[in-house]
Amino acid sequence: MSSKPHLPPPPRPQGSYRPAMAAGGLLVTAGMTPRVDGALQYVGQVGAEIGLEEARAAAAIAAGNAVSALAEVVGSADGIGQVLRMTVYVNAATGFTQHSAVADGASARLVELLGERGSAVRSAVGVSSLPGGACVEIELTGSS
Repeated sequence: MSSKPHLPPPPRPQGSYRPAMAAGGLLVTAGMTPRVDGALQYVGQVGAEIGLEEARAAAAIAAGNAVSALAEVVGSADGIGQVLRMTVYVNAATGFTQHSAVADGASARLVELLGERGSAVRSAVGVSSLPGGACVEIELTGSS
């Protein structure tokens, strides 16, 4: 007998914005970083201070936060029809090229939480910095 994977509590905004919104059947999140109880867990550039496996774990936390934000807007994770698109921003050191491998951590977490409804198209983008020094930030677009 298996149980549903644990969904983290909905993330608290770190500024003046909404973590997620729903309109006309479309669901969108703000950028989600790897925070647990409001505390950033992984700070630094991937390929420098943060290793690949740590970055994958950070991406999984951020993806869980994004699903939690969507679930709060629609009432529960069951109200999320399909994750359509995920963008993974990687705070990447110069020369780092394994952005997709980092994004795999987020993709796996989405499928763990939502099954096939979590399987989405995605982009993995390298950037030189992220809010608070986070190593990753994730945005989701979905349908209800």
